[in-house]
Amino acid sequence: MNMRNLVIIGAGGLAREAYDLAYFCYGSDPGFRVKGFLSDGPSDIESLGYPPVLAKVADYNVAPGDVFFCAIGNVYDRKKTVEIILGKGGQFISLIHPTAVISPSAKIGSGVAVKAFCVLSSDVIVEDYTFLQSSVIAGHDVHIGRFCQINSFSFFAGYTRIQDLVTVNAGAKTIQNVVIEEKAVVGMGSVVLNRVKKGTTVFGNPARKFSL
Repeated sequence: MNMRNLVIIGAGGLAREAYDLAYFCYGSDPGFRVKGFLSDGPSDIESLGYPPVLAKVADYNVAPGDVFFCAIGNVYDRKKTVEIILGKGGQFISLIHPTAVISPSAKIGSGVAVKAFCVLSSDVIVEDYTFLQSSVIAGHDVHIGRFCQINSFSFFAGYTRIQDLVTVNAGAKTIQNVVIEEKAVVGMGSVVLNRVKKGTTVFGNPARKFSL
């Protein structure tokens, strides 16, 4: 039997969620195990009953049978660490909870998380290394880019386009055909009616540019 050994990048709360998600996806597969975590900072994850931190990201040597998943919530740090592991020849897998409802016409990239009770409708696209928290709903023809963080109970009406490195916080909503440009942030509970410009943070109902 060829074992697959999952190495989770990150060792914080999102990494523990990824560990649980991997269990729901592959817990009954004797050829799959979580080998451990990679972390560049201190972590007490092993003391909580999880597998050990194996190394810092840049110090880890990819071994035969290793597969990877990045569980870092900051989208910029996620991109940086994924690129390090790809440069070492690492391969990423997606983790899709069995309760997710996904159209046969939807397309999901590599290194994607789809947590419990998500709904991805007809012809939805979710690109590589994006994390969908529980109960995200994407209507038909929604397109979510690479390295995005989409938090729980977000709703995207048909033809919404979310570009790369976007963070959408819990409970946000869009109307049809909205575009959220790369590196934007949408605040919790916001209702997006208009295009969100690159690198902008918006918040509220309706969502407006927000700064401290």
